[in-house]
Amino acid sequence: MKKILFSIMALVIMLFSAHLAFCESVEIIAEDDWFPYCAKAGDGVDGLAVDIVKAAFQAEGLEAVFQPMNYDRGMAMVKDGKAIGCFDAPRTAEIEDTYLWHDDKLFSADSFFYAPADFAGQVTGTKDLEGKKLGLTQGYGYGDAIDQDGKILKEYSKSDEIILKKCAAKRVDFVILYDKVASFLIGKLGLQGQIKQVGPSESTDIFVVFSKTHPSGQKYRDIFSSGLKKIKADGTYQGIVDGWDQKLKAGK
Repeated sequence: MKKILFSIMALVIMLFSAHLAFCESVEIIAEDDWFPYCAKAGDGVDGLAVDIVKAAFQAEGLEAVFQPMNYDRGMAMVKDGKAIGCFDAPRTAEIEDTYLWHDDKLFSADSFFYAPADFAGQVTGTKDLEGKKLGLTQGYGYGDAIDQDGKILKEYSKSDEIILKKCAAKRVDFVILYDKVASFLIGKLGLQGQIKQVGPSESTDIFVVFSKTHPSGQKYRDIFSSGLKKIKADGTYQGIVDGWDQKLKAGK
């Protein structure tokens, strides 16, 4: 009997050890204030990007552990090799050579210009911004047309929420926000009827950036890239996107 019990215990220990080995984890910095894509929620994070990143690593047998953080700080930590990766990063010429990029984008986010509700015109391009004050969020990329235009009067703030409040108070003439983010914040802040969309900015491809200087940056970039391809091929990815579309339409 003792031999049987010993054998059972040994088997349990072996299986538990194998489970631990299989469940390797990787810590990734998650932007803390960009809902519904990614934002801090209680002790963790929540959002479309969170679910995609988690599923992609799971497809490769890894558990993603998320560290919520200010986007600007998170990107700096990855750049300096103090962290493996961070999301949600737009792939722009300004930071193209600073990070490692996985093969397929996480998703594309559509951004638009917003103005106070009494603005009568439309923004059709950067020429319409000349001599006007444009509110932007510090550390974010807005595409090469905006980021590399030295003629635009840019005023940076710490969050999308702040620039939207500035726009409603007419402290800036325009802001750029991603449409899903704007819809959420306008409702959250009670700014319905005070802000309106006045023209498209651009569609931006969003990625997880991986560190060129962290010793594990390339390894996890390759793992994530492979996992993302798998979930796009087997329907998991589309299921996540559809689920979030339904959730947002329901106002959840």
